[in-house]
Amino acid sequence: MTAGRNTQPLTDKQIAEVIAYAQVLAIPTDVIRFSNYMNTSYGNIFGKEIVYVGNDVAPLSSPPVSGITANSRISIKGSLAHEWIGHRGAEVVNRSFERGSLASPSLVNIALDEAQASIRAARFAPQLTSVERYTLLRDAIARLKLHHLKIREVAHLLFITHL
Repeated sequence: MTAGRNTQPLTDKQIAEVIAYAQVLAIPTDVIRFSNYMNTSYGNIFGKEIVYVGNDVAPLSSPPVSGITANSRISIKGSLAHEWIGHRGAEVVNRSFERGSLASPSLVNIALDEAQASIRAARFAPQLTSVERYTLLRDAIARLKLHHLKIREVAHLLFITHL
């Protein structure tokens, strides 16, 4: 996900939580790749789906009293839902935003894609608490705000009404 998230190797308990919620989301076990060196992400590489689960799948264990972002509070379940229900859900129906290239990223499209993923997760992911859903929605709003975008101005662009 981003800075302000866990950087320590996942504990056995955290790994078990990832595996248990991945089963709830019906993520095939052969798609999941744990890595201490990659950020949590969804990708489709040469027709093969992969969910990388990095240390940042978990929120900070001891967040600072102030200055913490919504993204820093997203739970393990929220992070997995963001990737699978959010990014994958949009990708399989060709509704992801073009992110540009490494040399020339489209920062607005990246913000739209990330906001869309968080909103989709908040709306459609099973077994999230109301706090987890609210945190995902706050994350979406914050990502848009960084680029001076308001949800009411871009909602019509986002794939957030269908599972």
